[in-house]
Amino acid sequence: MYVLSISSLSEVQMDFTLDFYFRQFWTDPRLAFRKRPGVETLSVGSEFIKNIWVPDTFFVNEKQSSFHIATTLNEFIRIHHSGSITRSIRLTITASCPMNLQYFPMDRQLCHIEIESFGYTMRDIRYKWNEGPNSVGVSNEVSLPQFKVLGHRQRAMEISLTTGNYSRLACEIQFVRSMGYYLIQIYIPSGLIVIISWVSFWLNRNATPARVALGVTTVLTMTTLMSSTNAALPKISYVKSIDVYLGTCFVMVFASLLGRFIMKAGKPKMKNN
Repeated sequence: MYVLSISSLSEVQMDFTLDFYFRQFWTDPRLAFRKRPGVETLSVGSEFIKNIWVPDTFFVNEKQSSFHIATTLNEFIRIHHSGSITRSIRLTITASCPMNLQYFPMDRQLCHIEIESFGYTMRDIRYKWNEGPNSVGVSNEVSLPQFKVLGHRQRAMEISLTTGNYSRLACEIQFVRSMGYYLIQIYIPSGLIVIISWVSFWLNRNATPARVALGVTTVLTMTTLMSSTNAALPKISYVKSIDVYLGTCFVMVFASLLGRFIMKAGKPKMKNN
């Protein structure tokens, strides 16, 4: 398995899309042939698949998938004289990727592709990674606007279902979110809004309308910023890291507005005394 590109990783849809070469290896003694000089393997097109047995492999957490057909179906079969078979195909798959956004946007996510036989149990098929730890490769050109690929790993497991025990392979890819966008669009602006809200205490005491207008404006701006940030995220029930930060900023901005009203209310009492 060789990953060519990862086009998206969505925390809203909880999925990711990748384009990769998927290669399967198995042995069928019925297809063995006598080795001749210069003829050790036979390469045939995808139309030959219907004439031989192939594993009924599917992707367990797949949402959508597509074959590449330009300029022809991107698939081939290679038959070795010993009967070993290689099937290579290029696929684009959108797979589910449950995410924990508790530390958003300073989070790391682990997405995986799971491979399994649809109908054959472990008595019939046992999957394994053909080249061990080196069975999965990721192109150095893989890049995402908001994420970086930290690494990948693969593992094999046995899954027990009501219809029997099945052999399953999993390829896991770890991502770390880039902070640049959120730093520029959320963290720095909200910090500046807090500073501006407290600057009004240094304004002229007699400029009450301007001070109140500044306080109300900063509160409304923080409310809009919080709403727009959460609108771009899934509706989850737990508190995120960015919620704590924006909530703290909102409390500080609201406290500055409340402080102005307290000071305004306290002035007549001071004069009466």
